Parts: sequence; structure tokens; C-alpha cells
Amino acid sequence: MFENCVEIRREFSDYLDGLASREQLRSIRFHLGFCQSCREELANLEAIQAELHGLPRRQVPPELALRLRVRASQRLHRHLLEGLRLWFENGLRPVLLPASGGILTALIFFGLIMGTSFVPAAGLSDVPLQLVTPPRVRELAPINFNTGDQPVVLVTQIDAAGRVMSYRVLSGTLSPEVSRNLDQMIYFSLFDPATTFGTPTDGQVVLSLRRITVRG
Repeated sequence: MFENCVEIRREFSDYLDGLASREQLRSIRFHLGFCQSCREELANLEAIQAELHGLPRRQVPPELALRLRVRASQRLHRHLLEGLRLWFENGLRPVLLPASGGILTALIFFGLIMGTSFVPAAGLSDVPLQLVTPPRVRELAPINFNTGDQPVVLVTQIDAAGRVMSYRVLSGTLSPEVSRNLDQMIYFSLFDPATTFGTPTDGQVVLSLRRITVRG
């Protein structure tokens, strides 16, 4: 299947990872049976792979993990909005140029007819321009909460009415007392729901909690 050492060595990575096909395995083993140089090269790669597997795994700090999740969520929303914008522009582009002349003419005549009868817009409320907004914390329940030195990071599912449906702990150690206080605080807190085109909808919010003390 392979004609020379260069082609054989290109397949060493799949061979070591167990991803080579049956034909590749047969060709590689046949070549290794008579090529001392390729056997040495494969032995070096096996030694490097064993050393890499023996390296200690580093634990990602909770604060860094939270920032990465928030950054990924922001990038996901940005890609979604960019895709909607491109779809909207591509769909309207064929009709924008022919219709632009008629729209401009209509606006000119409308302005001449209305004159100064336009209603001032000072008293009108602002309309949000964001197409998609995530849930937001409005008010946390007044319950004592202390996780010590390590914060508790969790994902909370909020429905369209701003109520908590469920939550899932991403990182942090929970004692039975902390778990009880966390349940009471989360389910009695107030949230603003996520919106899509101004309409409330279900969504998720990431919370990092460390210490909340209620003073009497």
C-alpha cells in the first residue's frame, strides 16, 4: 500500500492512536519487518507519547473557567447575530435597489404633505435594539451563603416568566448546609428572562457565588 519510508512515517500517528485501517496496519507492519530506520523512528514516537501521557494534569482555576464559558457564550451570540444579519441582507439585496427609488420618492412626498405636523419624539420610550438578550439577575434572595475560599459556579435555567426552573453546579464544593442555602437562595431570587426580538423566552445564566451575608 505504501511505497517508501516517508509515506509509512506519515501514518505513524494514526498507528499509535489506533486509528489506522486494516490495510494500513498490514502495510506498516510489513514495512517495519525489514526497515530498521522506521522501527527506530516509531520507537522514538512511542517514547514521546509515553512521556506526554505521564505529565501531570493542571486544574483550571474556577475564575478562568467562568471567563472562558462567558467568552464562548458571547462569541456564540455574536455568530448568531452575524448569521441573521447576512441572511437578512442576502434576502433583501435583490429588491433593495429597484425599490429604493420608489421609497425615496414616497418619503419626499410624505414630508411635503405632512409639513410641520410631526409629533415630537421626546416623550416616546426607547426601544431596545438588541435582538437576543440573556437572562439577568434582578434581586438575590436575602439568605446567608458562604462557600469559603472557593466560589460555586452554576448554570441556572430561567423560564420566560423569570422563574428558576433548575440549576446545575459547574464547579465548587457543596456541603449539605451550603446546598440547602443554595436551593433557597436560587429558587427565591428574581430574574429578568432572556428575550429574542423583544419577546421573553427561556434562557440560561451563569452565576459565580462566594459569600452573601444578611445583616439584621
